[in-house]
This record gives sequence, C-alpha cells and structure tokens, in this order.
Amino acid sequence: MNGSNGYSPANYGAPPPQPGFDPAQQQGYGVSPSQPPQQPAYGAPPQQAAYGAPPPQQGYSPYGAAPSPYGAAPSPYGAPQVQYPGQAMNMGTGANPKNPGLAIALELLGGFFFQTFGVGHLYAGNVGMGLGLMFGYWVLTAINVVLCFALVGLVTWPLTWVGFMILSSITANNAAKRANLRAQGLAV
Repeated sequence: MNGSNGYSPANYGAPPPQPGFDPAQQQGYGVSPSQPPQQPAYGAPPQQAAYGAPPPQQGYSPYGAAPSPYGAAPSPYGAPQVQYPGQAMNMGTGANPKNPGLAIALELLGGFFFQTFGVGHLYAGNVGMGLGLMFGYWVLTAINVVLCFALVGLVTWPLTWVGFMILSSITANNAAKRANLRAQGLAV
C-alpha cells in the first residue's frame, strides 16, 4: 500500500525519498570498484578503523604538547610542571603548608569575639590540643561564673581569659611550625 507521499509500511518512519535518489547508487549496493567511494548518508555512524589499529595521525601530539623532534615519542604526561614563586610548595606528603600567623590570628579572633580558644590548633592539625583548650576554657569559665557570686570570679575570670589569649596563641604558632616540619619529613 503506497500512499501519495511515497511511504509504504516497510519504510514507515524513514524520511521521504529525495528526487533523483537511487539506492543502487549508494556505496555497497552494486557499486563498481572503479567508482570513488561516496560520503556516508546523513546520520549514519562514522566508519571506524579495525579493532587494534592505531588511530590516524593528524600531525599533532596528544594533550596539546608540541610534536616530538625527529620522530621521538612524546612524553606520556605532557610537559613538566614549572614551580612559580607564588605557588604553594610541595611538602612531600601533599599536605598544605600551615601559616603560623594565621594560626595566631584564629586563636586571638576566636578568643576575643567568641570566647573560644583552640581554633588555631585545629587549623594546624593539632586536634587534641585544640579541643582541650576549647573545652578547658569553657569549664574554667563556668567555674569563674560561679565564683563571681563570691566576687572572686571578677578577678579570676579576666586573668583566665588573658592567660588563654597569650598561651594559646604561642602554642598555636608552635603547632603550625611543627606541622610544617612534620609534613616536610624534617622533624616529628
């Protein structure tokens, strides 16, 4: 059953035939070897090389590297990486260097604004000491609040705060320096 538009049930869903199109002229349907190969039809999958065959060379090296001179094989990982002065140094274990100044700033800002010490130690990777300072200060603050009823806490609470500000900043600085040495493998 052939309709007026050229469709039949056998080719339902296919595009209508184009004027002057002959399926026998397509490559593979009775084409003589003297005829040049034709371009594949629109939407047809591209022809691939045989399994295991090397990919076609197109005059460039993979990964954007410059072609190797005299036919030498290119480096499999591309050009070596250049270390610039502003880049972070490689510390052997892949750990980022810890800035001692930032450790001090975290201790002072956390203690001054939030009454929370130990943040600089946490930054430096000294988790046990950081949590010990944090919870230790909170316990001493609770004791000083109780001592404020006897007026003794009015003296001991500020002294505790100043002592923690000074000691935790010094120890956070040392912890950051030790973390850098440990990451470089120089000291334990």
